[in-house]
Amino acid sequence: MLVAAGFLLSACGSESHPNDPRPPLAQVVSVSIGDEEITVSPKIVSLPGRDPVNISQNANAPINQADPDAPAVIQFAISNLTSRDTKMVLDGPVGAAEEMTPNGSGSFRKALPTGIYRVSSPASSGSMRFAVGKSRVSSNSDLLTP
Repeated sequence: MLVAAGFLLSACGSESHPNDPRPPLAQVVSVSIGDEEITVSPKIVSLPGRDPVNISQNANAPINQADPDAPAVIQFAISNLTSRDTKMVLDGPVGAAEEMTPNGSGSFRKALPTGIYRVSSPASSGSMRFAVGKSRVSSNSDLLTP
């Protein structure tokens, strides 16, 4: 009986529990691939003061910041406005490519370090640049996020 009680008490865990900060929130970047041009919106992500505050009474409250050296998680929402198969090509400190169907849409998520990136496509004669800054908004104050 004493052995069972000792075993149950030992399984309670440690006294301290580290509270690691949550990862940065993913930011959405929209990409449209046309025959003549590619558009990217917004052109700058992760800069201090550029991220919107959702609740007006908290407009002047400080925003929880995550580790500025952590890569920014970007959710790309892509639309292929051309009538042929193509891919979106991301060039910069980190590269990526996503296949696209004619007149289709797609998305993917990528962790990007601070830097300047170029979006291009074989189906388009244009390209577009966008920048990723050092500000990382933490997800500590958001409900239902991992």
